[in-house]
Amino acid sequence: MKNFQPIIFISFLFLGLAFAKAQQEPITIIKTKGRFINNSVELRFFPDRKSTMSLAFKDGLIIERSTGTASEFKEIGRTIPYNESEWQKAIKAAPTEDARNEIELAQDFYLELSQDQGGSLSFKDGIGELKNQKAVEDFQLMISLLTAIKNAEAAKGLGFSYVDQTVENGVNYSYRVRLAATSSIYKIESTVFDIKATTQGNVLKNKVFVKTGDTELGFVWNDHPDLSGVDVERTVNGKNVKLNNAPIYAIRGSSYDGPKRTGFNEDSLVNYQKYTYRFYAQTLFGERVQFAEVTAMPRDRTPPQQPFLKQPQHAKPDEVHIEWEMKAPIESDLKGFAISRSEKNNGEFRLLHDKVLPSSARTFIDKSFLLGKTNYYLVQAVDTANNVSSSFPVAVTLIDSIPPSQPIFINGKIDSTGIVTVEIKKNPESDLMGYRLYRSNASEHEFSAIKESFISVDSIDSKVKTVYLDTVTLKSLTPYIYYKVEALDFNHNTSKFSEILKVKRPDKIAPTTPVFKKIKSTQDYIEMTFSLSKSIDVKEQVLYRKTDLKAAWERYETLDEGQQSFIDKKVKKGTVYYYSLRAIDESNNASKYAIPVQGKTFDTGVRPPVENLKAISQDGKVMLTWNYKQKTEDTYFVVYKKNRQGQFVQHGRSLELRFSESETKNSIYAIKVFTTDGGQSKLSKEVSI
Repeated sequence: MKNFQPIIFISFLFLGLAFAKAQQEPITIIKTKGRFINNSVELRFFPDRKSTMSLAFKDGLIIERSTGTASEFKEIGRTIPYNESEWQKAIKAAPTEDARNEIELAQDFYLELSQDQGGSLSFKDGIGELKNQKAVEDFQLMISLLTAIKNAEAAKGLGFSYVDQTVENGVNYSYRVRLAATSSIYKIESTVFDIKATTQGNVLKNKVFVKTGDTELGFVWNDHPDLSGVDVERTVNGKNVKLNNAPIYAIRGSSYDGPKRTGFNEDSLVNYQKYTYRFYAQTLFGERVQFAEVTAMPRDRTPPQQPFLKQPQHAKPDEVHIEWEMKAPIESDLKGFAISRSEKNNGEFRLLHDKVLPSSARTFIDKSFLLGKTNYYLVQAVDTANNVSSSFPVAVTLIDSIPPSQPIFINGKIDSTGIVTVEIKKNPESDLMGYRLYRSNASEHEFSAIKESFISVDSIDSKVKTVYLDTVTLKSLTPYIYYKVEALDFNHNTSKFSEILKVKRPDKIAPTTPVFKKIKSTQDYIEMTFSLSKSIDVKEQVLYRKTDLKAAWERYETLDEGQQSFIDKKVKKGTVYYYSLRAIDESNNASKYAIPVQGKTFDTGVRPPVENLKAISQDGKVMLTWNYKQKTEDTYFVVYKKNRQGQFVQHGRSLELRFSESETKNSIYAIKVFTTDGGQSKLSKEVSI
């Protein structure tokens, strides 16, 4: 059988390459940080992938700089790793064994990464081998970076360090680092680091928060971007003792985007004894610095045992007796007890005494409890460290013989399906437990209980039901249904019955129609008499009026109860008015319109005379003037003048309220009003010149 394994492998390789090209080009980043020190800018830079680091070890890294006024970066230096002799020299010059080990570890990583590793790929175990290899590489990369951070000489030996000694004080600079070589796999990106060449204050201080516990202390701090690998020391017998075996690092998953926090906890301490802690960390430049010092004291946080509150008793009219128990053994630091009260089991409890009761107390008498209300009690045990434990709240059952006040109905109605809705005004009593609803078909008959709703004294939902639904038949000879209600409190004291609520069943029968008996017309008004509807459920009888028999009836007047006549004075002479009546019952059923009647005021033809007639003589002429309130366009005035025989005869005519002519001696005048429809007034009073 032919061996196709090389062909399959080559095909797989080409497919993989083709797929990789089809995907978006992967990115690797070279991150840069720095500080201004000794009139120089010291830089640290770290590739984030092993392949990038391998290229850096092979061809070195290029450091570029731009000033605040320049727009382009310019190369200012390069770094390459140590050669063999430089590594050995650095190892020998290491001041401590730990420092020597760190430099040797950096050299080992450099040598291992510089060697070209290869091997065969087993299809059976290929994916697993690739994953294992990736995990090993990630671990090695992390160790190399931590070593470079911890040891400045190791960072320099790996080529991750550079000092720019050509800076000027007060100038802003931007730095970036890039590979001298190019990568055939990754797109290389370099972060830009900006810095001002000036001495800054202590920016490495980092606040540590303390959580005080019982014989223990906890510490929490937010991770500082320029610090890593935290060590905690405490002063013991005058010496600083390191409390953690390995540096503390913040480890978070890639999906975590919140603030990175790290903590440390120490237990088995002595309560109320002060302890001083110092926190150290490693900077990016291989320096161990103290970033915080905290003095703290553990305290007693353990509450005493929970008291057991017995059922409070209303022993006397003005006393509630409260008793509780504590199991043996009793804590030696028990200071005493506090008694409080509330109107709700989950409400605000108020203390009933000024001072803590002694630790030996097991009873208390409350003389300030609230009559007519719910009283819940709570017993709390307090120790010398002011730790508190609480009993469960328990309500007292008061001896109460006072019933609730008489309930009041708000309204009641029945819909077209026979559903009755009855609403009650809520009673003011705080110990109201609920209501019991009664019903009857007649007010003089016996009422039967049909509904009741009560709340529990321990119920969280303390809303008393005030709306009740009932169902009745609509086919009944009795037009009304009758209800009454009584209120009960938590001691089952029962109020007086409410006033009877009378609820009308829906009515679809119209009332009987009113009838006109007589109508009389005069010159000023129209008077009518009638017989009203005799239906017992009529709520109003309405008079309608119109002037056109073919027009719709217009509501004109609502009659008073028992009114059997009506005088209509809002009429015009000569106009015919038509009238009808209709009755409306309590269900808004309306009767038929009464047979209409008609009326018309008549005109006598008599018009009122003019008023204030005056005659004025001036310049040989006489001027007559008068007043007339009812003057219209159909009104005109005739002037009369006495002749020699002493008789008034027509002398002139005017459409205005004046008349003039040449003056003659001993002239006597009077005025008479005429209208075009034939009306006329009496002769006015006479006036003379």
